[in-house]
Amino acid sequence: MWKKSIAALVLAGVVVLGSTMNVSACMGIYVGKEVSETGSSYIGRSEDIGNNYTKIYTVHPAEDHEPGEMFTDSYGFSMEYPAHTYRYTLAKDSPLQGEGDEAFAEVGINENEVAMTATVSTYYNEEAKAADPLVSNGICEISMGTILLGQAKSARHGVELLGDIIDKYGTGECNIIMISDPNETWYMETVSGHEYAAVKLPDDKVAAIPNMMLLGTIDVNDKENVIVSDGLVSLAEENGFLKTENGMIHVAKTYGAQDPGRGQLTRLWQGVYYLNAEKADEISIEPNEDGSFGPYDLLFAPSKKLSSQDIMKFLAFRGEGTKFDSNKDAGIYPIGNSNQAECHVLEMREGMYDGMSGIEWIAMSRAEYSLYLPYYAAMITETWEGYHNEEMTSVPGSMYWLFCDLNNLADDNRDLYGKNVRTYLEKYQSALIEQQDQVDKDMAKLYEKSPVLAQEKATELGKLIAKETYEHVDSIRTELKAFIAEGKTGEFMPSVLEKNVMPNYSVERVMEPVDKTALEKMLGEVKELLSQIDAAAYTEESYNALKSAAAEAEELLADITADQTQIDEMVEKLKNAKENLTKLAVQKPDNEEKTDSTKKPTVSVSKKPTKSVKTGDETDVSWMLVMAAAGVSALAMSKKRR
Repeated sequence: MWKKSIAALVLAGVVVLGSTMNVSACMGIYVGKEVSETGSSYIGRSEDIGNNYTKIYTVHPAEDHEPGEMFTDSYGFSMEYPAHTYRYTLAKDSPLQGEGDEAFAEVGINENEVAMTATVSTYYNEEAKAADPLVSNGICEISMGTILLGQAKSARHGVELLGDIIDKYGTGECNIIMISDPNETWYMETVSGHEYAAVKLPDDKVAAIPNMMLLGTIDVNDKENVIVSDGLVSLAEENGFLKTENGMIHVAKTYGAQDPGRGQLTRLWQGVYYLNAEKADEISIEPNEDGSFGPYDLLFAPSKKLSSQDIMKFLAFRGEGTKFDSNKDAGIYPIGNSNQAECHVLEMREGMYDGMSGIEWIAMSRAEYSLYLPYYAAMITETWEGYHNEEMTSVPGSMYWLFCDLNNLADDNRDLYGKNVRTYLEKYQSALIEQQDQVDKDMAKLYEKSPVLAQEKATELGKLIAKETYEHVDSIRTELKAFIAEGKTGEFMPSVLEKNVMPNYSVERVMEPVDKTALEKMLGEVKELLSQIDAAAYTEESYNALKSAAAEAEELLADITADQTQIDEMVEKLKNAKENLTKLAVQKPDNEEKTDSTKKPTVSVSKKPTKSVKTGDETDVSWMLVMAAAGVSALAMSKKRR
């Protein structure tokens, strides 16, 4: 980020121009997916423009454009719109700054899941300036976000698009841009009026990026991983300032400023130390014998895998506990400085549904006493109204001014005012990150039902968590103001920390109310029935259907994304499964007869002839019974006579 206007220059106290300029400027970070705890890739940046500098976080809708319709910014850059531009999020300056309605849309993710942070401003050397000076009406940082996010279909396409624009119109600034999508991340340096170089970043490395060119040797013939302007090498070679290593151009040595400035160097050291302390020990920020600095590595391995919160805290780091500790030496310009207007971390994940791959974590004002709130930026269509305030001074209801005021109060005395504020904010941030995992799972269920419904709920959830967070943090601001005004001593303790008030970041909160009473009752009856009956007494099909329906009902009761129609349909399914439970028809085999010795045999008389069991001859059964009865009677009489 370069200073944006004369007013901003004065505000920031920038009084010296040239290659040794030490301005309040941006800081970038890259973390590859193989060296993050989550398996996500991350690009991030602090927008260091000045304290008390209003930023607005919003969504620009997709638009159709008539042939010949032109985009024009306040710096004089103009180009024709394509027929269609995509929806994207953006963090822009207030129009009251006087530089346009969408000036410096510094960060965002578009509906194609292309994420961009633009820019970290850099400076070229005198040789490059003489050979290819910057173009006054070329594309600049003020419009890069708007143009690229409105058109990019992928990270690579974004780089190619910017390259084509610079080829045609030139650029008015030297800048670093990072663009990512779910598959890859690209790093790009614009190094003079018409020259640029971009590389696809490796997944197993990190980068700490202050306002200085850091791109080293690149193979311009590697078309898969490198994109450069046609004249990158030839311009430098023809004008006698090409620097090479192993036959390849070293971009920073060739085009970069000889002295990047002390503020850049201290932030580089702090950033490398934060990511790999041993690597920092190898770095000297003192000049070489010829007055040059470095060279420094853009990419290196971190000392450990980094969590989301590690990456967020990077942008607040002030070198605490190191030889470049800005809390002990006010002359050391830190990463976490007072000129941060907003900070962001763009997390990209693989294997997600469309629109869910990117999470835009954005913090208003300075990272030290702020919170990164999460947004499905490729899906949302609106942001909370508290992000929209344009006022240039503190007003109630503004997310930017809430965190700006809190930072101004807390960093006046970090030990007494800021200590417990920071403790609370770190706990709250940790809870948000942890809750994001469940939100992802529930949003995936919504997407499976309807992508349109998922988008609607993503937008509602973003608004809800923003409003809720504002209310919690506003209580801290109010209490801290009173604490200071009353002249109290000792450490300030926010009531939300004492009560452990944490975020309730949950999809359930944006779902329509659902009455699950009937389903709970029916499931209870079915579970009671299943506990009492013998499965062997019922057909396998009917028993399994009832058991399966019960399991499905339990899952539905636990599903916070379930709607009333699903609940009612499940009640009917349980009811039908219960009614259709069918008993087995148990029959005796034909060749088995069961007898009971305690019972007298009974005889049935049949009029039909049957076969003798022994001889198979047909016999009149009734005649046999009559004869047997007569014999028994005669025997009884004979016994009586005796």
